[in-house]
Amino acid sequence: MSNELLLYIAFILLLGVFGAILWLRDKQVNAKFSKFELAIEGLIKENYQLKKQIKEIPQTPPIVQNNIDIDEINSQIELKIGEGLIQKISPIIENVRIIEQAVNEIKEEQQERLYSLEERTKSIGKITPPSFDANHENRVVEMFRSGKSPEMIAKDLQLGVGQVTMILKFKKEI
Repeated sequence: MSNELLLYIAFILLLGVFGAILWLRDKQVNAKFSKFELAIEGLIKENYQLKKQIKEIPQTPPIVQNNIDIDEINSQIELKIGEGLIQKISPIIENVRIIEQAVNEIKEEQQERLYSLEERTKSIGKITPPSFDANHENRVVEMFRSGKSPEMIAKDLQLGVGQVTMILKFKKEI
């Protein structure tokens, strides 16, 4: 009984450690995402300011001088701004994809480890505890009748106190 309890406690502790590792990794990933969010938010603010400045420029009817079209210039400016934003945002998006891929790999690895642990605990549960022979039980009863406590008997015979107590209860000595 005590061996099983120790195994369960060890298994729970192991699960706790894996949970803590996953929590720490998740915390790190969230911190990185926060940094990316701040960078994207800054770019959005910059984009908003540029659009605001563009709107504040007085709108005059298109004047064509020397074959220059203001509408064409405006469209080129918008294209350049769009390209600039894409150049700044695309590395961030790629990094987010890489992080997502790493998190998925870690998740799969942890799931494989948990499955492996479950398989191991199933095989451990199949192991049978050692049996006691009648001679062993008789020695426990004799020592108890001679005045030794279950703790002393367990120490002398190198048994668990629970095993000694169980034998004594089975033999109706306690």
